[in-house]
Amino acid sequence: MQAEIRLVYKNEIDPEKWDNCIANNDNGLIYAQFHYLNYLTKHWSAIIIGDYEAIVPLPWNSKLGIKYYKAIPFIQQLGLIGQVDKNQIPRILQLIFKFASYGDLFFNYNNQAILTAIPTKKKTNLVVELFQDYNSIAKNYKKDLVQNIEKAKKHHPIYQENSLFSKTLEVYQEQYGNRFNWVTNSDFLQLTQLLSYYQTKKQCFIRELIDQTTQELLAAAILLKDEKRLYLLINTITDLGRKCSANHYLIDLIINEFSNSKFIFDFEGSEIQGVQDFFKNFQPINQPYFHFHHNQLSWPFKLFKS
Repeated sequence: MQAEIRLVYKNEIDPEKWDNCIANNDNGLIYAQFHYLNYLTKHWSAIIIGDYEAIVPLPWNSKLGIKYYKAIPFIQQLGLIGQVDKNQIPRILQLIFKFASYGDLFFNYNNQAILTAIPTKKKTNLVVELFQDYNSIAKNYKKDLVQNIEKAKKHHPIYQENSLFSKTLEVYQEQYGNRFNWVTNSDFLQLTQLLSYYQTKKQCFIRELIDQTTQELLAAAILLKDEKRLYLLINTITDLGRKCSANHYLIDLIINEFSNSKFIFDFEGSEIQGVQDFFKNFQPINQPYFHFHHNQLSWPFKLFKS
C-alpha cells in the first residue's frame, strides 16, 4: 500500500516532523526549513508524502484570485525532499499543477525522478567539499586566485568574527541593490528577522576582513549553516577591499577555518558571469538545481504570462 499524498497549507504542518525530514535527507537544504520559509514568504503550502517521509514546499501568492508559484529572494532551491517511489511522481505533479496554474518553482539538485517528467532549465550552483584538509583544497586553486590571495596578504588584514550583520547588509545593499531590483526593502527586512532567528540557533555567523591600521571594513560574509552545509548567503566587498583583493582572501580564510569538517561550502550560484568566474577560481563542483516555469493559465491570461 502506497503512502498517502496530500496537499496542505502551512498552518496544517507539524514543524518538528517537517524539519526532521529535511535534516534526515541529503537534499534537505536550509531553505526548506519551516522557520526559514515562514520568515521569508507570507504564503506557502506543501505536499506531504506519508508521515513526512517526503515533502515538497510550495511558496505562492495570488492576484485577481489566481494562485501562482513565486520565486522568493534568498531561497535558492526547494523541490522534492526525501525518497518516493517513482510511481508516486505523477500524483505529486498533478497536485503541483492543480494547486496553482502559473509560476516558477526551483527543484533541488537531487530531484532526478521529477526532472524526467517536466521541462526545466539548469541553474548553476557551485560547492566545495570541506571533508579534506586545507592544503588538499587549496592546491586546486587557480593561479589567478593564488596571486590575489598573496596580494591581499601583503596588506596584513585582520580576519575576525562579528555578531552584527547590519553593517554587512548595509554595504551589500549599497553595492548591489540596484542590480537586484526584484529584491525589495521589505525582503531585506524579512531577511534581517530571519538572520536574527538563526543567530539565536547559532546557525548564522559573520566573518570579515578589516584594515589593520584604520579598522575599515574590506570584505564581509554572512553565512548560515545546518547539519550539512555552510551557505554563503551574503558576500560583499568595499571599494578599498576590492583594491587589495580582500574577498579572495576572505573566502580562502573561511574555507581554511572550516576545512577537515563535515560541511559542504555552498557558494549559492551564480548565473552572473563575473560572480561565477570568481567562484570558479576555487575549483568548486557544479551541483546544478533546476528552474521549472509552469503555465496552465486559460486564454487570454496565458498570453500575458508566457
